[in-house]
Amino acid sequence: MPNDPTTTLQLAFDLVWSLPVSLLTAVGLVVFVLLTYPRRVRHLPAVWRRTLVALRVLIALTLAFAILRPELQWTRKSRKAAMLVVLGDSSRSMQTADGPANATRRAVLVKTLQEAEPTFLKLKKEMEVRYSDFDREPRSVEKPDPAAPGEQSAIGFVLESILREAQASGLSGIFLHSDGAQRALPPHDVDPRAIARRLGELQIPIFPVAYGTTGTTDTSLDLIVEDLLVDPYAFVKKTVPLRAKLRVLGAAGKKLTVRLLVEDPRTREGLKSGEMKVPAASKNAQPIVFLEPTRNVDVIPVELSYIPDLPGEFKIRVEVVALEGEIKTANNFRETLLTVRRGGINVAYFDAAWAPEQKWLRLLNATEQVQLDFQPVRGGRQRDLNDIDPEMFQRGRYDVYLIGDVPAKVFGPELLKQLAARVEEGAGLMMIGGHHSFGAGGYAETPLADLLPVAMRASETVSGDDIDPALRHTDELQMIPTSFGLNHYVMRVESADKNRAAWLALPPLDGANKLRPKNDFVGILATSDQGIPLLLSNEAGKARVVAFAGNTTWRWATHGFRNVHQRFWRQMIFWLARKEDDQSQTVWVRIDPRNYLPGTPVKLAFGARSPDGVVVTDADFEVAVTNPKNERQKLAVLRVGNEYSADFLQNEHAGDYWVTVTARSKDGQPIGDANSRFLVDERDLELDNPAADHALLAELASLTGGSVVAPEQHGAFLERLLKEGLVRREETEVTRKPLWDNWPFLLVFVTLLATEWTIRKLRGLV
Repeated sequence: MPNDPTTTLQLAFDLVWSLPVSLLTAVGLVVFVLLTYPRRVRHLPAVWRRTLVALRVLIALTLAFAILRPELQWTRKSRKAAMLVVLGDSSRSMQTADGPANATRRAVLVKTLQEAEPTFLKLKKEMEVRYSDFDREPRSVEKPDPAAPGEQSAIGFVLESILREAQASGLSGIFLHSDGAQRALPPHDVDPRAIARRLGELQIPIFPVAYGTTGTTDTSLDLIVEDLLVDPYAFVKKTVPLRAKLRVLGAAGKKLTVRLLVEDPRTREGLKSGEMKVPAASKNAQPIVFLEPTRNVDVIPVELSYIPDLPGEFKIRVEVVALEGEIKTANNFRETLLTVRRGGINVAYFDAAWAPEQKWLRLLNATEQVQLDFQPVRGGRQRDLNDIDPEMFQRGRYDVYLIGDVPAKVFGPELLKQLAARVEEGAGLMMIGGHHSFGAGGYAETPLADLLPVAMRASETVSGDDIDPALRHTDELQMIPTSFGLNHYVMRVESADKNRAAWLALPPLDGANKLRPKNDFVGILATSDQGIPLLLSNEAGKARVVAFAGNTTWRWATHGFRNVHQRFWRQMIFWLARKEDDQSQTVWVRIDPRNYLPGTPVKLAFGARSPDGVVVTDADFEVAVTNPKNERQKLAVLRVGNEYSADFLQNEHAGDYWVTVTARSKDGQPIGDANSRFLVDERDLELDNPAADHALLAELASLTGGSVVAPEQHGAFLERLLKEGLVRREETEVTRKPLWDNWPFLLVFVTLLATEWTIRKLRGLV
């Protein structure tokens, strides 16, 4: 195809400032010389006077020339042949029969392209036209096939592939024939909007040709659970949040029940799933929600939660209870797998609502093993209005209890008696300093007096909100580990050689309660630099109890030591709960993600570690997968460095696939084994919700400067683009030659200055 370049030459100015300012400055220089310089040389003979004035004017004109910065510009324009890419969606959603006369979307697409064949022939004389069918990836074909077998619609990935391959070939436009609904799995789930923005920057428009309908009729009824999101790993007694999307069709005004079901391991037999049950609800667990949609077509986010009480691997399901008249119910639920580990710790924390310390201690909830429930306690005249829930002191409810600036009467005798019983059974207890803690709070005559490691007297009880200076240090106190505490688990905030220095670097506590060890068996973990006891511990039988005189460790966090603050409190919780020595299993297997579509490759990663946590690098592994039909298959073990893996490809059946990994040492001794599962969903990614997404197509067109085209207008639109010149790209190349930024200009300027200065020197003006 011809390339007819045209070149034009013009004089242009690259002004230093704006045009008015630049012109005013240039003219002003010349006028200033003409008005002021002749008077300074009027005593000279006429020849020298005119010469000096002329030289000074030339110098001013040279400066004005530099201010205007003139340049010659050669503009070369050429029109190059363009390339047009035509993409046809061949995913299974295009089998939906919602076109004219119940034709499928794919049939309408094929007919649309056939009717436009004469225009395409004209286009091919002027430009390159490429056609590709696409589902998960683009495939170049001569003509579209009526079949649409694709399992995914990866619009973003396809556009990225086209951009990468065709940009160098002069890509000028993309016709995207699709229903617009992206349904893709990693790694093909590229956001099409991001690619469209890049195409827009390159001025490559997308012209979507939209097929299908975007909704359903008001008489249809379908409830679909989509996008179940949950962290695959959780801890015992730690709240597990789950999020899902509920797509409702034709359910306006109907009452819906969405619930969480968890596998009961006690009903599991061999390699078969156990019975699915709704877990118990509580303050921190909401396994059931009730909804009432206001629109017939809507997407509603749903949040559920539960608290696991046993470790292990469990199947979990989020389902919406089917309604009467709902024909398709296979998409009413979504399942995945959850691994629950030991070490989850439930903490009950009571403190004054206004206490600064509680704000920072509540950040412990960011620790995946810790679930801290804060009970704010009102003070002053509202103290009698506090109502502590007795269920917080039920057996097994909490592993650790923290009590801050709360007087004993807020709990009452019965709750304190229950708390003492929980501690004697093994729950950890820590009392934190405050105006109403320890003896000042009236704890000397409660069941906790026998458990706390400090001596208290009934006479120390403070009534009201008064502060007894005899019971509290008001000076700043630097917290320093004792020789006993320096190597204690709670106090190890740095390596052994740096631990003491790390504590000395912390800001001091702002005062502390005056505490006295109850007896010689009390361990003192930390004192002040004056030897004042600050952190005392006692361990007797199942009970671990700590008394902390301070309540201003929040100063560590606000002065740049937040990591130390969190580590100290996290280790305190673990020690009180007797979880500091928890070890992971010796053999492990990891499957990520846990859910797959039929035929999708599954990657298994596994390994082994010694009982003390050291990775075993020379183990022999045997890996096997049992499918839903109870057929067992051994897998080849792959090793890269110290990492072991295996690939499983034969997952064409929906259901549970059980993975067994057995490890032995080089001498044949058993190290251990591990079991896990992954799920192959029955879901049909393309057809569970085949509604078209014309909004996405419109967004892609808008981002690239294109426009959405109706199938019946496709041929006429192509004819118009042919007439308007889409088939050729105009490229403009501009060459600039500055007339001021060169050595001749500098030579002229210097010569004028030197000549003018020399004449002035000879005539005695310098």
